[in-house]
Amino acid sequence: MKAEVNQTVASIVIQYPSAIPLFEGLKIDYCCGGNKTLKDACDKAGASVEKVVRSLESLPVSPSREQDWSERKLSELVEFLLEKHHVYTRKQLALLDKLSEKVARVHGQNHPDLLAVRKVFIQMADELEHHMLKEEQIAFPYLLALEKSVKGEGDEGLFFPFEGFQAGPRAVLMADHETVGEQLREARRLTGNFTPPDDACVTFRSFYQAFIELEEDLHHHIHLENNVLFPMAEKLAGERSTSGVTA
Repeated sequence: MKAEVNQTVASIVIQYPSAIPLFEGLKIDYCCGGNKTLKDACDKAGASVEKVVRSLESLPVSPSREQDWSERKLSELVEFLLEKHHVYTRKQLALLDKLSEKVARVHGQNHPDLLAVRKVFIQMADELEHHMLKEEQIAFPYLLALEKSVKGEGDEGLFFPFEGFQAGPRAVLMADHETVGEQLREARRLTGNFTPPDDACVTFRSFYQAFIELEEDLHHHIHLENNVLFPMAEKLAGERSTSGVTA
């Protein structure tokens, strides 16, 4: 992300909610004092604005959507999903957990829908964590073993035929994707497409923006798995079958 010393702290947080943990750690007031410039806020907090800018610029952002996977290996895509999307998803969920709790607690009385949004988020976060564990512990190791098998590097890790993967892990993961999609749609319905009310504070607006960023990344994340990774696996399984190798 890009940060300028003359930007207001509020504008930085609204555009990049991932900056919130950094500001909180440095005791930089991004809510009530959000109208201050980054330089002035750093001066008040006794923090080096140069160091803060460098820290802001190193913060994780949503993984790039400009990836062409047509000529890449399955193992490269799995690595990208793990190192970019899974890492990003967990960090964004941790941020949203703090924001949703605070916003629901502070503004829930005037905006009761926030309590329902918090409930949907908790359900979605739990679903996503279990989903990623299924991928990391079962699906991805199996697919990596499939790729190695096609390369002639042995069948270790292929504990069931590819048809079993299609009917089991793949089907479960696809169903998980549908569930998360429904939860995202429900969150949008409850928030009026993440439109903050006129009295929303910086934290409130940052919560909605962080949710939007997670939603956008999840859409791409799911696309890569449904439309790129699984077809890659089917192609590899076909090559393996043609070569006369069986699981």
